[in-house]
Order: sequence, then C-alpha cells, then structure tokens
Amino acid sequence: MKSTYLKLILACSIFFPSVILAENVDLERIVVTASRMEEDYSDIARQVDVVTAKDIERSGSKNVADALTGITSVNISNYGGPGAAKNIRMRGSTSAQVLVLVDGRPVNNPRDGSVELNDIPLENIERIEVMRGPGSSLYGSGAMGGTVNIITKNPPKEKQKTEISSSFGTARTYIEKFSHGARINRFGYLLNEGYQRSDGFRDNADYNERDFNGKFEYELNKENNLSLSSGFFRSRAGIPGKVDAPDPDDKQFTRKNFQDLGWDFNPDDLTGFKVKLFQNYDRLEFMENSPGVWDTAFKKDIHTTIVRGLDLQADKEFSESYRITLGTNYVKNLNDSTATSKHKYTVRAFYLQNQLSIIKNLKINFGSRFDDYSNFGTEVNPNFDFLYTLNERIKFHGLIARSFRAPTFNDLYWPNDGMGVGNPNVKPEKGITGEFGLETKINKYLISGLTYHRSGYKQLIQWSPNGSGVYQPENINSALIEGVEWKNRIYPFKTVELELDYSLLKAKDAKTNKYLIYQPKHKVDTLLRYRAPKGLTIELKGQFTGLRYDKDDYSNYIKAKSFFVFGLNLSKKINPNLTYFVYLDNIANRKYQVIREYPMPGFSINSGLKLEF
Repeated sequence: MKSTYLKLILACSIFFPSVILAENVDLERIVVTASRMEEDYSDIARQVDVVTAKDIERSGSKNVADALTGITSVNISNYGGPGAAKNIRMRGSTSAQVLVLVDGRPVNNPRDGSVELNDIPLENIERIEVMRGPGSSLYGSGAMGGTVNIITKNPPKEKQKTEISSSFGTARTYIEKFSHGARINRFGYLLNEGYQRSDGFRDNADYNERDFNGKFEYELNKENNLSLSSGFFRSRAGIPGKVDAPDPDDKQFTRKNFQDLGWDFNPDDLTGFKVKLFQNYDRLEFMENSPGVWDTAFKKDIHTTIVRGLDLQADKEFSESYRITLGTNYVKNLNDSTATSKHKYTVRAFYLQNQLSIIKNLKINFGSRFDDYSNFGTEVNPNFDFLYTLNERIKFHGLIARSFRAPTFNDLYWPNDGMGVGNPNVKPEKGITGEFGLETKINKYLISGLTYHRSGYKQLIQWSPNGSGVYQPENINSALIEGVEWKNRIYPFKTVELELDYSLLKAKDAKTNKYLIYQPKHKVDTLLRYRAPKGLTIELKGQFTGLRYDKDDYSNYIKAKSFFVFGLNLSKKINPNLTYFVYLDNIANRKYQVIREYPMPGFSINSGLKLEF
C-alpha cells in the first residue's frame, strides 16, 4: 500500500509543472486555528481548509454539515434530511475524535464526545477553519482526526447593517434568517435569529428549530476590547429510525444555551493577552412513545450536561525569527442523566508553543500541552511541524504529533440496562500522527496540494460483550490509518473557478486488519463556479463516496454502497439590496444511504430572497 501512495505522489509531482492556465488568484487569508494566533494563510505549516460566509451562502447549505461535506478530509455521517443526526469524521477518525470549537470555545458534548452539527446556527458564521490532523498539543482531548473552529461574525465596524432572508422548498421546508448589527461609538452589537421547519421526506421525520444569538463588543481603548456572546437553540425532531425497523412516533427535544465572555489586551504590536470565560448548557430529551423489543411502555430519557471553562493565553514576538504562545485553561464538566446519573470531573491544562525561523524559508513550530484530569490522571501531547518554501511556487510541509481522546460520561458510567454497561476504569485513546506534503503554484493560476498522512491509534475504546453478554467499553482496539489527499484549485478564466479534490484512505483495525466502519477508501469532491456579469453566480457541485462497511462485529460483512450525487446552486442580484437564490440537491434523484438503513432525500429544491440594507 505504501508503494501505491509513493507512486501517486510522484505522478502528481511530475504532472503539476505541465499545466498552464490563465488567471492570477490571491488566496491569502487570516487563520487562527493552527496556532491559536492570527497568521497569514500562506505562512502556516498545518493543512487548514477555510469555508467563508460567502461560500456557505453560495452553496445553499442548510446546516454546518452541508457546509463541510465538500472538504477533502471530511466524512459526514448523515442519517437523513433536516433534523436527522449529522456528525463529522476526519481522516479515518470517529466523530468523537474530531474537536469542534465556536470562537475557540469547545462544543463537543462530554456525554458522548461528539457534536450534533444541526445544532450550530449558520446565520452568524463568518468562516469555518478546518485543521486536518491532530491538535491535542493546543486544544487537548478529542483533536485526533482534526479540529473544526467556527468563527462567528463581529458587529459592523461602522453604522448599521441588516439582513433578512426567507426561503421555501421541498417537503414544506421553511428557512428564515434575520441579522441586525450596529456600531455606536465604542460599542457594537450583532443580533441573529434563525427559524427552520420541515415536514420531512419520511414518516415521523418532521423538524422544527429556532435559534437566537447575540454578540456585544466594547472598546475600552485601542489596546483593550471586551466581548460578550450568548445564545440559545431549541429543536423538536421526529426520529423515524431505520427503514427495516421504523419508529412511527418517537421524538427528540434539544435545548441548548451558551455564554462567552472575552477580554483581548494588546499593549503593543508584538504582545497579546486573551481571557475567555464560558459555559455550555445542553439538555436532550428522547421520548420512546411506542413499546419496542426492550421497552414495554412509554419511556422518556433526559440527559443534561454543563461545561464551564476559563482560558488564559499570552503570546509574544521577540523577533522576526522567534515567537512564543503559552496558555492555561480550566474546565469543569457536569452530567445529570436519567441513564448515567450525576457525575463530574475537572480538567486543568497548560500549553506552550514556539515558532522559529532559524534559516531563510524554513519555519518550525514545536511545543506541548499538559492535561490533568481529576478522574484518570495526566496526558502530555507534544508536536513538531515545519514549512519550507523552496521558491515562490513550491512549498513543503510536515508534522509529527501525539493526540488523545478522554472517555465520555457514557463510556464511564452507563448503567447496566441489560444491553450495555459503562466501565469506570476505561482509559483515554491515544494516537501518533505523521504527515508530509507539498503545495505548488503554476504560473499563479493553478494551486495544487498533495499530502500523505499516517496515524497509529492505540487503547481505542470499543464496546464489546463481556462474560455476561452485556456490551461494555474496553481499551482493546487499535488502528492504523494512512491516506493521501490531493487538492486542486483551477482558475482558467476570470469568471470560472474549478475545485477538484480526491482522498484515498486506508483505515484498518491494526489487530484484525479489517476496515474501520464508515470510512470510504475513495472520495471525490468537485465544484464548478461561474460568476457572470450583473451579479449572477452559478455553482455545479458533485461528490463521489466509495464503498463503506457497516457495523457487524467489525467483520466487514455488511456494506454500504458507494454513491455519486450532484446539485446546482444559482443566485442573482436583482439590485444592490435584493438577491434571489435557488438550490437544487440530488438532481438525478438518486436513492442512496450515507448510513445504511437511513435513506437520504431524493431530488429537492429550495428558493427564496435575501434583503440587505
């Protein structure tokens, strides 16, 4: 398998210099996820994909999962239409091994370790930064396969701005968005509200959601800035279940809110201090309204988690060749569940990162993070990465890093209900990842990137039957994951852009040599964008996802079929303040399943208007 990867890298390296195109493109962007500091996109050693607010709007994304699904390294676990569960996997990881942040605030639920992407509002997102590979040296637990940092919009820099959009589509799907912000001297605010409802394309697949959030800023002076963000999310969803075992009336209710208070202090251009105090509240109610195999009557489960945290960070640039970042944080996790009862644990952490430019064209980053958990002990995760600029057209990057994922409340404390039971002695999952790649620019008109990555995971938590036949989590699994990611951005004309990405992934259990579940070996993403005069934009997008394996004692016996779907997005500015848009998904009306026994919607259309003033 290694020889196959090497041949692919060699072939692509030979191909790159032979391409000649015709339009200059500037992809300089500011990112913060790679080092927890603002950096030019061209100066970072880590592989970071950036999805902007304009990208989200043009794509017709209805949720964060839609916005991320076209990224090379990302594999979305999608259980259906609006309201159905949607989680993110990256580079062969599970959803609990991908850390998701909102403005640097972790939102992975300590109950099960994952993030429900439906529950993150779209209307206030400025950009999404997706860092591939391990990030535990900066962010701690969960950042094994990758880190997703959702950056929200700030209040306007001056005066005021208002946006209103309304759309209607297939399955009686309504989406309404409202945003208003203003700047009054040193005070600025931004308010966002969203509403979505749908009848669903299956029985008992209805969905109703409402969210509201606000961000407030006050500039004490040029060096000091205070910010407060807060919001809530409410949803009600039908749970239709599998095709071969449908649930006609099960319901799920979600209630979330958050508070995020921050202080940024920059005494000079070379020094910065950041303080963040936050709380996440999550309440999930699941109602089993009809008796099933294991239940004989109505059943209602309520799971509540609260996460409170404090982050302190300082960075200092001593010279053009040396910069340091250090920080500490404290997090308290509380769980109150009808299933797992009341439990809590705390995490204290300290991290240190160094950026060096010892010789011309070579940038080196190295550091480590120390995490101290009250329930199982300490973890130390170092990292080393580099960026070498050979010339204006060719760059090389690489890294080696350790990562880990802490056990969840469910792993530790699930009660013996006859089917499963938690294990308070289960230990954290651990991994070591290496990566090497190159990026080339051909006459400034084609940008191509090729990356090889390899990860070894051990102490993976697997729920397996114990001596009594009851499933229990144990650290008995290990995995070897390697792959190649190939990205291409082509600009043949001023009005045309082409994105062509390919991911080759081999994710296997290191002991049994069986493929890990729901990890496609091949994935291809394409996007053709045409920007016509007078405000017309047309996008044609497509995705091929290869064969995957479903759960069956991890024996690779049951398979989920490969699929190819494509859609069309169109938007037209009627005048400077009014835009019409229409989005068509699954144009060929394919019958396919991302997760086996959970069908995806067929052809669907959504159209509406956006007003700005």
